[in-house]
Amino acid sequence: MGKANISFPDGVLEEIDRRAAAAGTTRSGFLQEAAAHYIAELDRATEQDERRVRIDRAIAGMREIGRRIPAGADGTALIRQLRDEPPRWTDTGEDRDDG
Repeated sequence: MGKANISFPDGVLEEIDRRAAAAGTTRSGFLQEAAAHYIAELDRATEQDERRVRIDRAIAGMREIGRRIPAGADGTALIRQLRDEPPRWTDTGEDRDDG
């Protein structure tokens, strides 16, 4: 296990000791737990930021789709049309020349 020398502002070390004692742990154990909680919180914040970016991209994509749909278009008819057409990204292999 690694070790670190850490300096704290006046009064902070006493507060750490008080809270460690109240939690029934050592100063070192308290600081290890505090660091683990802080790291987990940073990870949660990063994940939340990344999720927000993905959501914003999805919203932008949906807005772009909305701009491409003609005004007054029948949404149900569009969905049926898309449902009944083969997806453009699929390859049936009919147009390939394997010879």
